[in-house]
Amino acid sequence: MLTQGPLFALRDRPLADPVARAAALRPGYRDHAIDLGDPRGADPIVEVRDYDIAGANAYFTGVAPYHHRIAGAVPDLLLRRPLVDRLVGVNVRLKPYGLELWVFDAWRPLSIQNHFHDQWMPDRLRALHPDWDAARIASETERYWARGGNGAVDPLSPPPHATGAAVDLTIRYRNGAELFMGTIFDDVSDASNTGAFESDPDGLAFSIREARSNRRLLYWLMDDAGFANNPTEWWHFSLGDQMWARLKGAAAAYYSTAPGV
Repeated sequence: MLTQGPLFALRDRPLADPVARAAALRPGYRDHAIDLGDPRGADPIVEVRDYDIAGANAYFTGVAPYHHRIAGAVPDLLLRRPLVDRLVGVNVRLKPYGLELWVFDAWRPLSIQNHFHDQWMPDRLRALHPDWDAARIASETERYWARGGNGAVDPLSPPPHATGAAVDLTIRYRNGAELFMGTIFDDVSDASNTGAFESDPDGLAFSIREARSNRRLLYWLMDDAGFANNPTEWWHFSLGDQMWARLKGAAAAYYSTAPGV
């Protein structure tokens, strides 16, 4: 049970300090160096479900908050093979508890990236905050959606999901319900910040305490596997890309745009 054993210890391990450090390091991560000569850059990209990792592409299936398929979305869940192997290892740790990872999204077409960065998110922010100027809209958009750009992706500054080295995921009971994380996937609000529930005031609701414990579990399992978490999105993890390199203190990333897609 999650109230005992090694996973209980992870659920009880605070996130405030590592998340605060990540939030301070995250700005400017797209300028971090990428070593295009690193042989790991040629690591193949594979379908995660071929390795017994569960999931469904959220933009193709049309989950909340969209409730429809996003134009240009693909059904695939593609990720670099070494990362998939690490996810398999996370599932090994979850299996005794009747749990498993559930993947929302991995490699992402540039058209999807551009739709949300250039259109969906700015339109939503303008509707919610008509007093915000263009600079505020752009800054808030970049917290959740990396710029894609027109034409070919810049190999020295690709959006994280274009590398095949970033994955959006959660934990669920095997073939069952997702653990409660406090927000839905792609909830673009402060509540999506990984450490949003780390404070512990008197009277903190049971539901928020549960979400905090589950976020801690996901974070520490993925951290133990070598991944870095985007501090503005509890569901986003990467390994080998620019955000990972910036947050982990690596001199350079080694994944640029994904090969063969």
